[in-house]
Amino acid sequence: MNKITAFLVLGLLVAGCTPFKPALTNADALTEYKVKGRQGLLINQKLSFGTYSTAKVKRSWTKGGNTRLPVSVSPAVDFWYPELLSVDATDKSQTFSFQLSDGAQNQSDVYASSHFEAERLLVGNNPNSVVNIMRDLIGQDIDQENMFYAQVFVNRDPKPWQLVLDNIESQKNAKKYVGLFEQSKNRYYQLKPITHLQTSQGPKAMWMGAVGYEISNPAGQTVAAVSLMDNGFVYLSDTENEDRFLLANLCALLLLQQNIAE
Repeated sequence: MNKITAFLVLGLLVAGCTPFKPALTNADALTEYKVKGRQGLLINQKLSFGTYSTAKVKRSWTKGGNTRLPVSVSPAVDFWYPELLSVDATDKSQTFSFQLSDGAQNQSDVYASSHFEAERLLVGNNPNSVVNIMRDLIGQDIDQENMFYAQVFVNRDPKPWQLVLDNIESQKNAKKYVGLFEQSKNRYYQLKPITHLQTSQGPKAMWMGAVGYEISNPAGQTVAAVSLMDNGFVYLSDTENEDRFLLANLCALLLLQQNIAE
C-alpha cells in the first residue's frame, strides 16, 4: 500500500462514519457524477463520468501521442512554454497519458508523471513559469523530487495547462495545503484537500488526511470537486462548456493518478 493510500484509509477509519461522502462548501451548486472505470484491471483502462470519457489510458509510455509536437525550437518562444512532458519524462514507469472528449466538440491530450523532479520546472525569472506563479499566488515554493505534474492540452491550444501537486503534503498537511492548475497568472485554479465527510449529523472533520479536492477559481468560488474514495465521484458547476471540459480533465487526472503506484 503506498503512502497516499495509507493516509486516505487511516483518515477514513478515524472518521468512522458510513457511507462516505465528501462535505463540500457549496454542494448545491455542483452536479454529482458517478465515475466508471477507475477500479479493476488497468489494462485497456477507460474512465468516464457524465458525458466525459477517455480513450484507452496509456501507462509507462515512452513516446508522446501523435497529436502533440514540441511547440518550437526557438529559445525566444520556448521561454514562454514549458518543456513538453510527453517528450522527456523522468520516470517512465510512473507516467500515464490519455485523451478526453465530451461527446461534442471538445477534445484534449493529457500527459502526467507522478514522480516528477520539481527542479525541472525552475526557469529563472520567467514570470509565466508555474513555479513563479505558484509562489506569487499561493506563497509556497516547489522543492520536492517526486511531485505529481501534468500538462493538459485543450483542443488546438498550443500552450498547456499545468498541474502541480504534492501528494504527500496534501495528505500530511491537508488543512493548509494548496495545489495549482494554471495556464497563466490570470488563468488558474487552486486545489484544496477535502478534510470533512458528510454525515447525517452534518460535516464531520477527519482526524488526518483528505478524501479528495475542491477546485476553486481566482474569485475563490468552488467550481468543481473530486472524491477519491472507492470508484470516485466528480462534481462540476454549471460553467461555460469549455471551462467544464477543462475541469473534467483535471478531475480525471486526479482520479487516474491515485492507483498509478499500486
